[in-house]
Amino acid sequence: MTTAVRIIWTDHAIDDVTAIREYLLENESPLFVERVTAQILDEVASLSTWPSKGVFIPELEDLQLVNYRQLLAGQHRIIIERDPRDICYIHIVAHTTRDLGALIRRRLGVA
Repeated sequence: MTTAVRIIWTDHAIDDVTAIREYLLENESPLFVERVTAQILDEVASLSTWPSKGVFIPELEDLQLVNYRQLLAGQHRIIIERDPRDICYIHIVAHTTRDLGALIRRRLGVA
């Protein structure tokens, strides 16, 4: 029997999704905006049944932060932290073209 994983969105990650939606609403169709939003939310929801999914974050390679992973939802990266107490924190949602090095370090509070 697997333990249920709790998913917690940080305020920053919620703001990220809101900003993505606002940008897309100005530039794309409402249907496209809903599809992108659903991709992001579905990928995060999948953590409840597969909490160890995701790949290592290249921008954090030198820091050896093994609890952090990234998921891909379309053209967006979702930066997550798996807590040993069966909690997944959603820290960042950003387009794949963004340079995430400084953003990740600032949001995660690492040097």
